[in-house]
Amino acid sequence: MSELIDNKNIDVIQSSDTSQGKCPSCGGILVYSPEREMLHCEHCGSDVPLDLTPADVRENDFLEWSQHPELQQKTETVVAEVTCGQCGARTTFPENVTSFACAFCGTPIVLKESVQRRAWKPEYLLPFKIGKKVCNERFKKWASSRWFAPNGFAKQLTAEERMKGVYLPYWTYDADTQTVYNGERGVSRQVSRIVNGKSVSQTVTDWYPVSGRLKHQFDDVIVPASDSMPPDLANVLTNWDRNNYVAYSEQFVKGFLTELYKKDFKECYPSAKNQMEAYISSAIRSEIGGSQQRIHRQETAYANVKFKLILLPVWLSAYRYKTKSYLFTINGRTGQVFGQRPWSIPKIAALVIVIVAILLYLFARA
Repeated sequence: MSELIDNKNIDVIQSSDTSQGKCPSCGGILVYSPEREMLHCEHCGSDVPLDLTPADVRENDFLEWSQHPELQQKTETVVAEVTCGQCGARTTFPENVTSFACAFCGTPIVLKESVQRRAWKPEYLLPFKIGKKVCNERFKKWASSRWFAPNGFAKQLTAEERMKGVYLPYWTYDADTQTVYNGERGVSRQVSRIVNGKSVSQTVTDWYPVSGRLKHQFDDVIVPASDSMPPDLANVLTNWDRNNYVAYSEQFVKGFLTELYKKDFKECYPSAKNQMEAYISSAIRSEIGGSQQRIHRQETAYANVKFKLILLPVWLSAYRYKTKSYLFTINGRTGQVFGQRPWSIPKIAALVIVIVAILLYLFARA
């Protein structure tokens, strides 16, 4: 049974043993346990509490940091970085190992391939809440439920060694926006006309000019700081409990990989603006109303743009089926499952044949 160390004898973050990743009780290795939400000693089973109080989040001023690059030097730290030769993902090297497989593609990586690099230190993170055991169970359930996967697909997959916990880097952006627009509101109505001696009902749309001004405050527009995740998976990892960010601490990443950012805050800002513009367009259409809308001009002014670097928790499993690689991921906070999978052409063809046969049968009886 795990021994809970008395908080009076342990400084949650400042203990010298804890900061070095050593158990204050036996000197063993400490890793962060998602199930316990504490540091856990793999040798004696002791737990060391961590401060999970939501952080008082402070943003960085985009304009100021863009004009003064020297500000970044104050936030940099030295990390041991390894770059996968197959997919290009950049991650930290796990503690107490000499080799491991890339979390994004499964390619073996060895310690001698690591280099020292100065990198922007993340400011906040969401700690893992879903443990590896639950992930393995969900992986097996997901694989066995892929009806149109090839026969034997689920049996050939084993997630036990492949499943890795990775903190992914994201930039978040805030902005106050004011948009001036003009366009047209379409109002549809039904009219009856005589065509070839018969009364026919048709839809007619009347268009009316509109213009307006729309204000909106954006908070935490999230943009991936790297391109290691395939777009089809990166785009669905959006359900994050943003009110529970904690201040970054190495204690939360012990036992996990951390992907390092490839793009800085200026490179990712256009992607954030694209997200904002899409939202604004939708809001304008809603404000215009009517049956249909046309937007002829949409000009947005951005003010008070803020940003920060955060880490978000994801379980990844890179696996191969025959000659192709696939990636499976689980949201480390909610347990939501997403994954790539192979498709069985014979099964799909068989389904199409059955559907066509049913349609022909129904047509013949009509």
